[in-house]
Amino acid sequence: MKWLGQMPCPPAAKTARLAQSGFTLIEIVAALVLLALLASVLIGIVGNAERSVAAATRAQDGAEQALRLRQFFREHLGGMLPLRWRRELGQPLRFEGRSDRVTYLAPVLSHIAEGGVMWWRLEVDQAQADRPRLVLRRESQDPESSEIPDFSAAEAIVLAEDIARLVLRYFDPGANPVDEPESGRWVASWEEPSRSPTALEITLYDRNDQRVFSTIVALQITPAVGCNFDFQRLRCLLPGVAR
Repeated sequence: MKWLGQMPCPPAAKTARLAQSGFTLIEIVAALVLLALLASVLIGIVGNAERSVAAATRAQDGAEQALRLRQFFREHLGGMLPLRWRRELGQPLRFEGRSDRVTYLAPVLSHIAEGGVMWWRLEVDQAQADRPRLVLRRESQDPESSEIPDFSAAEAIVLAEDIARLVLRYFDPGANPVDEPESGRWVASWEEPSRSPTALEITLYDRNDQRVFSTIVALQITPAVGCNFDFQRLRCLLPGVAR
């Protein structure tokens, strides 16, 4: 004799009980879809974070490089020497200013090499099309020569990578910058052989032709040979000529 509490459940009742205690197939699929969506969102967040960190790192590196370049240009180009080929009136300066490069005489900085005055050329090296670079070349000066040396085999110092274009401008203060300050102007190349510009603007562009750097460097004023140079009025004081 079987007691009522020990009687087996009908099949229909057992199915209903299992349905109530477990998950349906639709619920499992929905949970998997939700997990996949959450995973994709997390992957996107992580990817955006990595890109943000990389962009911030590049920006910081670029800012540090720009700061180093400005300091170097002000120290090195600011020491440019306005020397003439011969110490005679009317002799041209040993200087060449083009829109894409500048050639000049300057002392050697102590952290580059031993002291002395050398020829320098600032330009973009396009020898490797996939790796354009801003370089500074140097050559020893020959006291007996009256020409700018050939820089084709000169030693090059790499100042910045991925620089495809260098644009230079020169400030011409005019013949009388004190009494006629409005006569000063920026020029794309320097055509005045007897005097040097008072400032040099340097602008660098990357391979996408985007400007990545720009600065202005003050240059030394050129005292003419054979005169008492007035550094306040930027002119020669010749004997017998009224000031």
